[in-house]
Amino acid sequence: MTLIDVFVIVLILTAFSLSIFVIVFLKRIYMQAVTVQKDIHRLVENTIPVMSNLKEVTERANRIVTGVEGYYNEADCLIKNVRERISILTSNRRFRSVERPVKYIVNNIRALASGTSAFLNSYKHK
Repeated sequence: MTLIDVFVIVLILTAFSLSIFVIVFLKRIYMQAVTVQKDIHRLVENTIPVMSNLKEVTERANRIVTGVEGYYNEADCLIKNVRERISILTSNRRFRSVERPVKYIVNNIRALASGTSAFLNSYKHK
């Protein structure tokens, strides 16, 4: 046996062991990818009910805000009528200076419900 034959045998053994190592390494990577895929699938399955519950909550909040808005409009009309009737008896200066803080609260709640609804709609479409 010559030196070249020994090098060829060593080279063949090295190539064989390297191919086995690559196969084992690729199998480990594949198993990790499968595990990550299963984890992502479980995460998606757990997220879908949460998103549907969040959608229901925002719809209910939207209905409540709409109802409160209706009550507010009725109360606002009633207050305006009372102001008009009282303004006949007294001067208008005192009633013009009265601010309506409830209107700002209703507007803020309406904006919050609209923003949440828009977020859910954009999240569903992505």
